Amino acid sequence: MRIAAMLLTLTLASSALGGEIFIPATYRGNGANGSVWRTGISVTNISPDPGFPVPTTITLHRENGEPLSVTMPIATYEVISVDDALFGWFGLEEAAGIVRVTWDNANARITANARIYNIAGQGGEYGQGVPAVRPDRLVSDVFLPGVTGVNGNRTNVGVSNPHNVHSLVWVELIDTAGNSRGAFTIAVPPRSYRQLNDIFSYFQSGPLNAAMVRVTGVDQTVYAYASVVRNDSGDPTYVAPPE
Repeated sequence: MRIAAMLLTLTLASSALGGEIFIPATYRGNGANGSVWRTGISVTNISPDPGFPVPTTITLHRENGEPLSVTMPIATYEVISVDDALFGWFGLEEAAGIVRVTWDNANARITANARIYNIAGQGGEYGQGVPAVRPDRLVSDVFLPGVTGVNGNRTNVGVSNPHNVHSLVWVELIDTAGNSRGAFTIAVPPRSYRQLNDIFSYFQSGPLNAAMVRVTGVDQTVYAYASVVRNDSGDPTYVAPPE
């Protein structure tokens, strides 16, 4: 019994010494103004010690569905890239969620990024890069500066919760003079994200230019991002929080 307990402890400790990153938002489906969105994902092994593949698990967490996972060994410096990952890896015609990338080897270093792109744009595809994030680097107070809702632009704001419990989040709009123009709270389910399309429509101020959105996790750390989208072409620009 004691040996079994020790083996279990060692197994759990070994697993805990692995790594985790997550892509805060992925989407496959239709959007505003006739847009049709796909998500490409690349996962890379940049481990400092060459010569061993790292078993890596990619898990899609959907709010209204069971998590779906694929596991693959990734050799040193190998890049696994799928242009339409939610269909190619998980067989889903329409889906949204966060993607967690996990591995057990303590000496490994895995990185990932996504490209969310519109295949129905005028004159070709338009997309935006979405980097993977380490959960241990998250903070409780996130600022998204320079967002706009004028001159043919709209801004969507997303709040991603990689934790396994619900998160209560405070969302505030701040103008160029530093004045608060209103705030509200939302709840983000475990390992999910909430996208607030046309963020200025949530506030009485109406559209502003060069404004800032502040996202505060009331009970835990969160990740927030913005996407400034051209209304005419659907061309999006990803706004990551400052370091």
